[in-house]
Order: sequence, then structure tokens, then C-alpha cells
Amino acid sequence: MSDTADLYKYFEPTVQQNNLALSNIHTLTSWGIGTAAGILGLTGWNGFIFFVASWVVLSTLVLSVKCQGKPSLYFKASIMDVAGTPILNTMLSYVLVWTLMHALVYVYD
Repeated sequence: MSDTADLYKYFEPTVQQNNLALSNIHTLTSWGIGTAAGILGLTGWNGFIFFVASWVVLSTLVLSVKCQGKPSLYFKASIMDVAGTPILNTMLSYVLVWTLMHALVYVYD
């Protein structure tokens, strides 16, 4: 059984499916976190600190819950695929939603 698991450990369609699921998690949570930051009225560095804190919590949850503490079973670059690589794209989505929500909520301030 172990030999079969090692043989299909990095089966490319499975790795692509895992990356797609991870991308969806990051995108949707960045929208939610950006919405929360905009509604809370966070501006400047406070918004970016909120993003980094949320990113750490999200990455920890993905590593512990979804990957069961073993990201190398699901991704080729293990921790970098989960926590490091998608941070820039996620931050761009976060800033977009953050500024949009802040502008909509605090339009008359």
C-alpha cells in the first residue's frame, strides 16, 4: 500500500486540483478579510498588519486542518505552496476589496 501511495504522491492532476482548491481558499478568504478591514475602517499600516495576522492564521489553519500537518503529501513545494507563494496575489485581492468596502461604508466621512 505504501508503494502505491509513493507512486501517485505527485500525480500531476491531483497536485493541480490541490493547488486550485488552495487558490480558491486564499481568494475567498482575502475577500472576506478585505471586507472586514474595510467595514472596520482600518487604514494605512493597520490594514496591512490585519492582513499579515490573518494570513498567518489562515496558513496555520490550512496546514493543520486541510493538510493534517503534512503539506508535502499534497503539494510539491510543501510549505511554500501553502504559505509563501500566493501571498502577493492574495494581497492584491485584499487591497482591492479593502479599499472598495472602506469607500462604500465611509463615503461621507
